[in-house]
Amino acid sequence: MKSCDNKDFELVKKYEPKPKNLDGSIRWFLYRWDDGKDGYRKLIRCKSCGAYFLVQCYKLNRFVNNNGQIYEDWYAVESEIQADKFNREYTGPQLEREYNAVYSVTHEDKNE
Repeated sequence: MKSCDNKDFELVKKYEPKPKNLDGSIRWFLYRWDDGKDGYRKLIRCKSCGAYFLVQCYKLNRFVNNNGQIYEDWYAVESEIQADKFNREYTGPQLEREYNAVYSVTHEDKNE
């Protein structure tokens, strides 16, 4: 799988934060502590080399000063089809255990 050092990416798609079963019920939240509003996944593509990355993002709230930490893990994927499969089959913790992120970014949420 490709990995690149470029910083110019385009959004291919943003996934539903609450994947659903065939009957429309919620299959899972991205994370156990996530109610579907602070976590998401998106597929991006490098504009230079065409590499795809499935980005998994979630926020952990701190109750002391009301600021939270935002975590982003970038997983190199071969195609949109593979990203769709990962999104459909893996919860957040499962994806972290099964695959190694090629990039991990943590920053403080200033929107609180």
